[in-house]
Amino acid sequence: MKRWSAAGIAAFGGLAAVGCEAEITSVGAWAPVVSGASYIEAELGELTGDFTVGEDSRASGGRFIMPAGGVSSDETPGLARARYRFEAPSGAEYVIWGRIYAPNAINNRFWIQVDGGPWYLWRISVGEIWFWDDLHDDVRYGEPLRFSLAAGTHELVIANAVDGVWLDRLYFTPDGDEPPGNDTPCDPPHSIEVGGECLPSCGALQGTECGPVPCAGREALDAYDCSVCCRIEDP
Repeated sequence: MKRWSAAGIAAFGGLAAVGCEAEITSVGAWAPVVSGASYIEAELGELTGDFTVGEDSRASGGRFIMPAGGVSSDETPGLARARYRFEAPSGAEYVIWGRIYAPNAINNRFWIQVDGGPWYLWRISVGEIWFWDDLHDDVRYGEPLRFSLAAGTHELVIANAVDGVWLDRLYFTPDGDEPPGNDTPCDPPHSIEVGGECLPSCGALQGTECGPVPCAGREALDAYDCSVCCRIEDP
């Protein structure tokens, strides 16, 4: 059992993140959070189950977390868990952001929970880039979840849903502001960056059906999230 260390509390931007006591685990060395802003590095959480730490030069600090390959848990939160404790100095509504690599419409989601409340499926496709996205409920893009938090210690838990999706960093804010760093010309998930180009979603192309059977005999639209996308007008 990993213990949260008082020495691991570091103030940043009106919040404090609680790190773990340093110890060697199956995913490497734990270290307290020392960030100077309202951020927590994903790999510094308490990782259990099949979350592991990967390396990417584009990630903050060069590291990120990822679930095990070949494991899917879309109906209920998976067994891999990443726990993050933070201190809210005063009561407010907080928005939480995650810096995510979600390459397509298959590998693009995690489960999230705050303070033992309801689980939400956080879903977004961003392409071959790292991208900051607010935590929201499933496909309700642009509608960030707002957590009413009292002053004191709180906990965010992230669980696996699918493989192939990575998490780099978290940002907590009572102001709803977006962390800097999203410089893509695309508009995830409505268009995502692949090979330096913006590929549209079926919905962004005003498609109404997805799949070879319903789209048989109709003009195909080239969408990243649909094998065959087409538009069927209402009668």
